[in-house]
Amino acid sequence: MVNFRVIAALGAAVANQVVLGTPLPLPADEAAPAAAKVKVMPFGASIASGCWRAYLWQKLQDNNIKNIDFVGTQKGGDCAGIDYDRDHEGHPGAQAKEFVDNKSLPGWLNSSGNPDVILVHLGTNDVINKTPTADIIKAFSTLVDQMRAAKSSVKIVFAQILPLADRFGSVAQKGITDLNKAIAVWGPTKSTVISPITIIDTTVGWNVTTDTDDGEHPNAVGSPKFAAKYYPATVAAIKSVST
Repeated sequence: MVNFRVIAALGAAVANQVVLGTPLPLPADEAAPAAAKVKVMPFGASIASGCWRAYLWQKLQDNNIKNIDFVGTQKGGDCAGIDYDRDHEGHPGAQAKEFVDNKSLPGWLNSSGNPDVILVHLGTNDVINKTPTADIIKAFSTLVDQMRAAKSSVKIVFAQILPLADRFGSVAQKGITDLNKAIAVWGPTKSTVISPITIIDTTVGWNVTTDTDDGEHPNAVGSPKFAAKYYPATVAAIKSVST
């Protein structure tokens, strides 16, 4: 015999849950999935592999920007005892033109899950090796095309490169200045709405004597300063992906 009183009581209980704003639990297979982490790739030559990444990671964590994953096929070492994600795509001694000629980047992007955000510092070795500015910019354009082929909506933070000490000679120093001027012009022309390129100026306030040990690479003083230069644009890029 059907017990209509029991059925009515159960119906009332369900109704009370809805009215009181207490939702019934979803089955496990219908629960909302965890948000995917934003994949961030530091990319370039030896400077891209440096300890500034640890300070950038720490600053992001300290400001509750934790839904991130630094990616790349390379692993960094210890940096001032900071617990950080060591993955990156920095290759000491490398040149932008070399990356293009060897078709290196597409494979690295694929191995890293096609990053959402790419932080670029590249071109120093091209300048030291006297590659013409126009050829370096052409290589940059090809690399950006490869990034977008891997992910059409990739956000790119592209640095004007750090200055060099006098020991590198006036030709190299002028080459850095010329390249940075060219980057400032090139960036906006290559930027798109879906895949913006944000140019950052790393040269303001930079002292090659106190911020490096060798006149080129950031040291323990320079690394936090360099990370701070990347921080605002990196945060904006991460938030544009995760919202």
